[in-house]
Amino acid sequence: MRRALGKPPPQAAFDGILLCSHFQPIYSLPHQRQVGYEALLRGIAPGGALLGPFELFAKAIVEHSTGGLDRLSHATHLHNAAQWLPSQTWLFLNVTPPSFIDPGYARQLADLARESGVRPEEIVIELLESGGSDGCAFAHATQAFRSQGFLVAVDDFGAGHSNLDRLLTLRPDIVKLDRSLIHAHQPDLRESVMPKLVSLLHEAGMLVVAEGIETEEDLLLAARSGVDFAQGFLFGKPGPGHSPEEAATQQIETVFDTLAHTRKTRELAMDLLLMPYRTRFAEAAERMWAGVLPEHACEDLLALPCTLSCFFLDQGGRESIPAIQGAGAAPVAARLAPLSKSSIARWDNRPYFVDALAQPQRLIVSTPYLSATGTGLCVTLSIFINYRGESLVLGADLNWERLAATAAGLLPPSA
Repeated sequence: MRRALGKPPPQAAFDGILLCSHFQPIYSLPHQRQVGYEALLRGIAPGGALLGPFELFAKAIVEHSTGGLDRLSHATHLHNAAQWLPSQTWLFLNVTPPSFIDPGYARQLADLARESGVRPEEIVIELLESGGSDGCAFAHATQAFRSQGFLVAVDDFGAGHSNLDRLLTLRPDIVKLDRSLIHAHQPDLRESVMPKLVSLLHEAGMLVVAEGIETEEDLLLAARSGVDFAQGFLFGKPGPGHSPEEAATQQIETVFDTLAHTRKTRELAMDLLLMPYRTRFAEAAERMWAGVLPEHACEDLLALPCTLSCFFLDQGGRESIPAIQGAGAAPVAARLAPLSKSSIARWDNRPYFVDALAQPQRLIVSTPYLSATGTGLCVTLSIFINYRGESLVLGADLNWERLAATAAGLLPPSA
């Protein structure tokens, strides 16, 4: 445990209100331990009432002193955290946009941190995602803080008018997802969007924090989405010092166990459901190798309820034999008519096609994806074969939504 090197901030009060710090823990899900604390400003009014940051900054706005309060909060947090913050633990400091882009403040804050007994490398500067429109100024400020040793985080991404282009311009080290993403009212959309958003941020080189984790269901979504860190009332409300971590560690362990069990159960259920389709597809491929006409070779596969179609592509990804509709096919809605002419399309950039060419004679099963022909989510089976002297990719589109609904019926409630 470190000790503050400097004296308490010379101004421990703002307009007669005593300033103090509350800290909320941030956990790494893979490490199952605390890796940081967010410092949150509190004020004690003369009558003893505890004031939150919104009340304090609302007062500062009226008095045109937000910059002074912002910097005073940093001095307060650094002094208070230095007295107990464990080693190898980040301190997250909220910095207002004007302070963030103020030339020279990165160096001033670094000096203040060292005087307090906290190294800049142990500090994460939090900036609101909607903090300003001058992307160039914020990008330069980000580099200035990094040059002093700080990490930089963008807070509340996903709220309001979040701008992905601006985020990619700033290139923060950490992105904190707004709690609205965890608590979205459309569970299906939330469950599908969160993992993809986290994956995109990871590919851009950014670590991800999920905020607003209040229930085990929230934690399950965060872990299933692949976030790195989690923060919320489930792990502890903000307080004046260190938070015990034993209970949170056990909660994370339990969630990982639940996900592992769910994964195995779901994979088994899907394997069972796909088995007849894989079997009939393999039989269709063997028949076409033997020269049987496609409509006869694929007859049993086409009769299965979730088969949308069988299709046949040349090595350029274009239709070489007309596709055949299956029992699961439905008329294309009139409003999606421009997507209906799949016979003139080129499909050689699709993973199922690329994988089939790369692994001849091996049955490929795609991950679920949105069909470009307007049929919703589908899974594609594909294989590279030779038919009457012509090399082609045999494929079958399956209705994923219908298959997944059946799979849900096979899963136990706990999954």
